[in-house]
Amino acid sequence: MLRTATRNISIKSLPHELQPKNKYNAVRSKFNMKPVPTQGLIYNPPASMPTVKETPRAFLPPNDPRLKLLAEKFKTYTPEELEEMPVIYATKKDNSLTPEIVQEIIALRSEDPDKWSIAKLAAKFSVDAKKVNVITGSSKERQQKVLAQLAEQQSQWTGKKRLARDDRVKRKQMWLRNEF
Repeated sequence: MLRTATRNISIKSLPHELQPKNKYNAVRSKFNMKPVPTQGLIYNPPASMPTVKETPRAFLPPNDPRLKLLAEKFKTYTPEELEEMPVIYATKKDNSLTPEIVQEIIALRSEDPDKWSIAKLAAKFSVDAKKVNVITGSSKERQQKVLAQLAEQQSQWTGKKRLARDDRVKRKQMWLRNEF
């Protein structure tokens, strides 16, 4: 009876849902990926329990045979032994910045930020650019000017470029949510 009932229904009477138009290749396009949320419970096991070999020395009894096996691991050095060992990553502190130089950097940067960029100030005073950036900081006027330039550039984008940038932002958000 079910077969005859289904045969009586015409295919034309069923609502037809069109596939949405896509301006990219529907087969190979990476731009029409839809976010797929994780369904149901997620199995996320805790970190494994420590093994017997990883028992800290403080928890081992004095007569434990593992102390002899792990003696090299638990070895402590005397100050004399430490003096003889070479320093592996010795770095010298850079104390070349004086208060006068710092004041001059701040004055030049506040005078004309377009002329005296971070890179130029770092080259002039032979200081790392990160230090110059920390010294000068960022002014609100400069930030607003840069944002205005960016907005002006974005206003000149074509529709395709704007769509591509929006897709890039969406893909990045999906990557961060592990949905891609």
